[in-house]
Amino acid sequence: AGCSACHVGPLFTDGDFHNTGIAWRHGRYADSGRAAVTGLADDLGRFKTPSLRNVARTGPYMHDGSKRSLDEVVAFYDSAGRRNPGIDPLLTPLHLTTTETRGLLAFLESLTTGPSPPSTSRRF
Repeated sequence: AGCSACHVGPLFTDGDFHNTGIAWRHGRYADSGRAAVTGLADDLGRFKTPSLRNVARTGPYMHDGSKRSLDEVVAFYDSAGRRNPGIDPLLTPLHLTTTETRGLLAFLESLTTGPSPPSTSRRF
C-alpha cells in the first residue's frame, strides 16, 4: 500500500512531517499543524509521522483523535487522505481489496507487543 514511504525502519516512522489532509475541513485548515511552530506556510497541515509500534494500543488515531479505529485510518489512507492545497504528493488512492485491507490490519496489529489487544477492526 506504500505505507513504507513514511513508516520506515525499526520504529516504522520517518520522523518527518506530512500533510495528509486530516486537518483540512470546510475549505480551510482546522489546525495549522507544524506551521504553528515554524511559521512557514509550507508546513500548514503537516503533522509528524507517528511510530506504528504498538499502534493497536494507541487509539484514537491522528493528531486530533478523529479516527476511532485502525480500520478508519486504513480507509482514510485508502482514499488518499483529504485533498487540500498542500497535500503530500505521496498520498494516492490505494484501491485496496477486502483481502488486502484485512492483511494490512492484521500486520498493524502484529506490531503490538505483549498480550493481544482486542481487535480494532470493526468493518470485517
